[in-house]
Amino acid sequence: MAHQRLTGVGVGDCKEGDCPNVYLTDRGTLVFQGNQYAELAVPVHEGVVELPEHVVKEAIRVLGW
Repeated sequence: MAHQRLTGVGVGDCKEGDCPNVYLTDRGTLVFQGNQYAELAVPVHEGVVELPEHVVKEAIRVLGW
């Protein structure tokens, strides 16, 4: 599966890809990279991450939404 990084490109103080990001896949889905969020119980096959508001806004801006 191919993906396009929508956020964090040349912005901020990220080192080695360790900052929160949003990716668009070639299937038209979004993938979120962020800190694990343990305050919400989800099924074992799912995960929840916490992203700063500016990362989500940047992804929306890149997509033209």
